[in-house]
Amino acid sequence: MSLLRERSEVVKPASLDKRICRDPDDDLVLATALASRADFIVTGDDDLFVLKIFRGIRILSPRQVLEILHSK
Repeated sequence: MSLLRERSEVVKPASLDKRICRDPDDDLVLATALASRADFIVTGDDDLFVLKIFRGIRILSPRQVLEILHSK
């Protein structure tokens, strides 16, 4: 757990101009990823996954991430 704390950063979610996701609770995930300048979001949540990309942030399934990691 200490390694996670050492490598983590707490961010305040960015403001979104409008509702993005069909599940409004998932907009918090998008806003947090945006604020943290994330490269991608890993999710199994269909409401997020259907977006595919949000403001340059790729939305990937765990399987897609594993495939990317194994291809390197």
